[in-house]
Amino acid sequence: MRRIYLLIPLVLLGLALGQTGPSYIDAELQRLIQAGGQNYSNILLKQAPDQALCSIHRNKLPAEVLGPFIEAQRQTIKYPADGKLMGDWRQGDAIFNTLARGNCFSCHVGSPRNIGGNVGPSLEKYGQRGTSEAVQKYTYEVIYNVWAYFPCTVMYRFGHGGLLKPEEIAHVVAYLLDPASDFNTKPALKR
Repeated sequence: MRRIYLLIPLVLLGLALGQTGPSYIDAELQRLIQAGGQNYSNILLKQAPDQALCSIHRNKLPAEVLGPFIEAQRQTIKYPADGKLMGDWRQGDAIFNTLARGNCFSCHVGSPRNIGGNVGPSLEKYGQRGTSEAVQKYTYEVIYNVWAYFPCTVMYRFGHGGLLKPEEIAHVVAYLLDPASDFNTKPALKR
């Protein structure tokens, strides 16, 4: 039984290390390597305060916690330096469709290059929402920190976790919304 408890964190660490860029996960890994021994499980089991709230409440935050939680998540969102929430859709394509980058297609249907997963909602025809400022902002913020809209969901918090930079998120937004992008002009691959 003890082996299972050690194996699960190792598998999760392996998956997390597949992402690029500095992040909380990288910092935790470095602490793990330096600590070693008895502290091993303590470090792996230590959770950030927001994650601990999700765990305590089994991903269903009570009303009195929900409002402050969402506001705290929104406060973490940072925007691209140039203020543009839509970047280059071609760069967004590369991020969305690469395992070591966004890896979005693993959970979402919609990519014309990869068969999509079924963990998250289908993003097929997402671009039909238009490119208004409100749609761009919503899409950007959900990718940056999904917990600002859907607390405790399993989707990565790409910006919050340091997995993608704000400019990279803007590229993904363009890939999803730009009417000229392959995402919106080619059919999604499906099983």
